[in-house]
Amino acid sequence: MIEDKNVLKIIAVETKSGYYVSQPESQYYTKHLMGKKFDGVEPINTFHSDWSFIELDHKPTKITHMEKQPNINYRYVLKDDSLKSKKLPLELKKEEVGHEDKNCNDVPIFVWNDEWAMYRSLYQEISDPQPDKEVNDEFEFNVIFKVDEIKPPSEIKYPVNERYLEYSSDNKKVIDYISNGSVEHQILDKIIFPTILIHETPCRLSSEDTYNLVRNYVKLNINPQYAKVTSDYSFCFEVAKIVGITEPFEQTYERHYSYNRRRKPIIETRLVSSREVKVFRMTNEKDKREGYTPIKGFEANNETELKEQIDAYLKELIDYINEPLIDCPHCQGKGVMLNSKVEPPLRK
Repeated sequence: MIEDKNVLKIIAVETKSGYYVSQPESQYYTKHLMGKKFDGVEPINTFHSDWSFIELDHKPTKITHMEKQPNINYRYVLKDDSLKSKKLPLELKKEEVGHEDKNCNDVPIFVWNDEWAMYRSLYQEISDPQPDKEVNDEFEFNVIFKVDEIKPPSEIKYPVNERYLEYSSDNKKVIDYISNGSVEHQILDKIIFPTILIHETPCRLSSEDTYNLVRNYVKLNINPQYAKVTSDYSFCFEVAKIVGITEPFEQTYERHYSYNRRRKPIIETRLVSSREVKVFRMTNEKDKREGYTPIKGFEANNETELKEQIDAYLKELIDYINEPLIDCPHCQGKGVMLNSKVEPPLRK
């Protein structure tokens, strides 16, 4: 069966407040729906670029669009009306001065008669516009899903990397983000559910994306007074706490000169008032760096829950990393004291 391309094919999700409408991929989504009227109601944009919304309590019985009508009453008038004379009328009908023809490329052109050709530069063409005409569209309206309402997804947008734009002459920087587009959904759900509902289905964020998200978040929010990043690579990441020592002491060491080994080293003394304790180490499931724990990706029932999980984990993690620590005075540096009950969050 040959598909009629002149028929406007529409798919719709019915809700209590109206219809979300789109078009099959072959008809380039909703860009052809803007400017249409569904029983006199114009569609409005939604959070999804491929879907529009029409506020109707029934299936539309008529779809129309405004069609531009051709101009009429084409004529030529003098550019300078002071030149008006018996030989040069103020206005000439188009058919009086020439005729329609086609050039060698079969493109329509207007050819002036020999009698008037010499005066062509003195005249300009004008015409009268006609009002647009409302035209009915032949259409098919197919409701493929029914739900009470459709809520927009929570925006997922976390910076993960800042880089220079390639081939940019002004060294322009761009920021890469983990976004809603990074979220993975099950193949079966993407087959069954319309794209405007996919954010309500079970989803996950990969271990690699989770690694990049957590890595950048920690670097942006770490408090250098209490912690520091001690390993920072695309395949492994480590954070150490700076632990205050209850009884600072002086430490003496020799500083050698690499460029002149014969030179006598300098003896320096420093006051040691803190030490470092490794508290967070991770890699991702793709790289699996030895000695580092692969971080598990996030999984949730929908994208809103996924964002809530991510935000809760990031807050818990950074609170732990930025928690001040001091040496326990009762165990001679073998333990530390916390100011709260914060414990390291694990995603194994």
